[in-house]
Amino acid sequence: MRFSLLALLALSAPAFAGIRYVDANLATGANDGSSWANAHRGVDAIPTAITASVAGDEVWVKAGTYRPTATATRTVSINLKTGVAVYGGFNGTETLLSQRDWTVNTTTLSGDLAGNDGANIFTDNSYHVLNGNSQSATAVLDGFTVTGGNANSTANNDRGGGILCLAGSSPTIRNCIFRSNRCTFGGGAGYINSSSPTFINVQFLDNLGGSFGGAFDMATGVSATFDRCFFKGNSAARAGAIEIFGSSTTKVYNCIFVGNTATGTGGGGAIWIGSSSAPVIRNTTVYANSATASAGGGILCTGATANIANCIVWNNTGTGGAMTATNQLNGATFNVSYSIVLGGAAGTGNLSADPQFVAPATNDFRLQPTSPGIDAGNNAAVPVTVSVDYYGNPRYADEPTVPNLGAGTAPIVDIGHHEFPAPLVTSFCFGDAFTGPCPCGNFSALSAGEGCANSLGLGARLDWSGAARLSADTFVLTGVQMPNSTALYFQGTNQQAGGLGAAFGDGLRCAGGTVVRLGTKANVSGSSQYPQSGDLSVSVKAGITLPGTVRTYQVWYRNAAVFCQAQTFNLTNGLEVRWEL
Repeated sequence: MRFSLLALLALSAPAFAGIRYVDANLATGANDGSSWANAHRGVDAIPTAITASVAGDEVWVKAGTYRPTATATRTVSINLKTGVAVYGGFNGTETLLSQRDWTVNTTTLSGDLAGNDGANIFTDNSYHVLNGNSQSATAVLDGFTVTGGNANSTANNDRGGGILCLAGSSPTIRNCIFRSNRCTFGGGAGYINSSSPTFINVQFLDNLGGSFGGAFDMATGVSATFDRCFFKGNSAARAGAIEIFGSSTTKVYNCIFVGNTATGTGGGGAIWIGSSSAPVIRNTTVYANSATASAGGGILCTGATANIANCIVWNNTGTGGAMTATNQLNGATFNVSYSIVLGGAAGTGNLSADPQFVAPATNDFRLQPTSPGIDAGNNAAVPVTVSVDYYGNPRYADEPTVPNLGAGTAPIVDIGHHEFPAPLVTSFCFGDAFTGPCPCGNFSALSAGEGCANSLGLGARLDWSGAARLSADTFVLTGVQMPNSTALYFQGTNQQAGGLGAAFGDGLRCAGGTVVRLGTKANVSGSSQYPQSGDLSVSVKAGITLPGTVRTYQVWYRNAAVFCQAQTFNLTNGLEVRWEL
């Protein structure tokens, strides 16, 4: 039998990874997932796309509501697949993954098969919205709201309303929200047994866990990881947020537990640990959780060992609402160090002073500038995989106004989920022929960090001192190496031309976007600064009110008319500043 060359190539060619598009509301097109116009469609389009995908494929899902099945069969779940990443948060026009916005384009995975959750009817919902399906960490779900799972039957269908992870199910879940899932046995948001899933930047809100674990019930040999996760409003009879059971080594990093409730005598308003488990809890804040029928509103440990470092356990309540030390950490073996615990805790480096959150009533648990937790943690206790705090800022940031009371070489890590950030000031846009196109070849010295050369034969330089902090603005801009002329200090909202600058007069315009004039000064001995006595601070003058705001700064100054292109003005290099609290 003879085969053509094309036929042989077709038989031997490997399957190439690609993108499968999903749009629940699409009514036209080929329904084959090949493009947005031909996307898989219908409420059950996601499982269709996953089934059709091979390792290396990505599934891009347009905003909308999706279900495990278009039928009323409660046992059907969305099964994740090794090697396949499923992304939500698209508006249906994107050509790059980086263009999506999952916080704006809400993409919902719902167990509400009949669409009657609004009438408080949950008995016909999916038992599990998602199933880890014994898949590996390369099974990825990213950018979804998971809601409406109701595991209220028997056997495994009484646990894990949001996600069920059994027998080596270790998917990676990122940038998701698990809200209002429920079960009768354990783990309203998820049940994990003999598995090691990873949850990164995930919120678990208002899930009901029946007997065990309002958000998660972790049974036997679980090595799950929760990094930068937020647990609020979850409840169960035992373990308001998470239960760690059966020789499990769960890892909890950079998380917040607030307002979770254990309603039974078992306690553990936020975390319950038992049965020879040994979880590792680092840089986590446990605040205002409660146990309504027992002590142990924060973390309760029985027959196990809790390894806690760089954490804040504060304001948790037990029977009668008392905020005693036993309602923060209660039970058996606690290895606690470099943590802030209401009422105190035995161990090295522990504190009992108020952590001074910014506004806990509005879930703002960042540290105030006077918090005792700043630079007071233990660097050696931070896992090597952790490089950022809960907010995504660098995990190590030294605050020069605070003594280093923690352990390690500066910068010392802070206690809690929040790293009090140092303002970041970066010079950019130099006139040294390497990074900037000076208008007439009037380059300054290489690596001098100056603007384009002026009539003095030097490039003017913008320096800084003080701290760019909104709570105590001591930030000062100083221009040097300028003629004794008029200088205008101004602020921009971005770096012009990506930081390279654009020709402007005899120099480069570096600070771009919307401009705010800070003030005009007279140079004396080639130098001036803003602010001076009587001036508003930089942040007040420029109207900066939010921590994390990034702005650019530069100085425009008069220059000799006989120089260069005779534009009579030049500019310094630029500074980019990230303002902090």
